[in-house]
Amino acid sequence: MREMSMNSDRIAGAAEQAEGKAETAAGQLTGDTKLRVEGRADEAAGTFRNATGDLEDAVREATADPQSEVEHLRAEVERLSREPATPRLDAAAEAADRYGQELDRYLDVIRERPLAAVGVAACAGFLIGRLISGNRYVYRI
Repeated sequence: MREMSMNSDRIAGAAEQAEGKAETAAGQLTGDTKLRVEGRADEAAGTFRNATGDLEDAVREATADPQSEVEHLRAEVERLSREPATPRLDAAAEAADRYGQELDRYLDVIRERPLAAVGVAACAGFLIGRLISGNRYVYRI
């Protein structure tokens, strides 16, 4: 795990962000648009300065021990290459092929008997519509 260090840019950025949030809140409460916009600008500047501090920390860590970082990345690549991703992909491809074959078979039946397919679809649509709509019809004898 990496250790979080606080450099001056990160501290100043966090303070500027907090100040900007306070100005934005004050502007919203008082209805002062200028104060609210200035608060958002200060908040954005604080975020940028905080990110600059993060970048400085990352550069400092990377230059402090580049060999251990390379070894860590090499170990991660080796671990990922040992994981069995291929069986999962093969199973997904086989399932897609099966579904494609079933779809082709249904389409062939529809092409051979188009009127029967339309009749079945109409009946299914009617039944589904009746089930969904409930009983709206009143039969009087």
